[in-house]
Amino acid sequence: MTTPVVAIFVAKAGSEQKLEELFRGVIAETHKEEGCTTYQLNRDAQNPRRFIWTEEWTSQALLDKHLTAPHITELFAQVPALVESSEVVPLVKLAGGAA
Repeated sequence: MTTPVVAIFVAKAGSEQKLEELFRGVIAETHKEEGCTTYQLNRDAQNPRRFIWTEEWTSQALLDKHLTAPHITELFAQVPALVESSEVVPLVKLAGGAA
């Protein structure tokens, strides 16, 4: 069974552009990572400050490895100054396709 995750970030007012640039900057490298099935950046259609990642990994171990990858640790070092709030929701897949 795969490991799906949803991560929600609300940008501080005026930080939306910079946060989006940082987020976009890790997508290509993450897609190359072992175990990455889905890694998609989304923006809330009604709240442009709200960014929502949908991810799916082939295992928890490979998700954990992703979280310590250099491009992600560099991202995490910059994100706190730009966000008002964040939430990571680990999921248990019940049915259907990719996250």
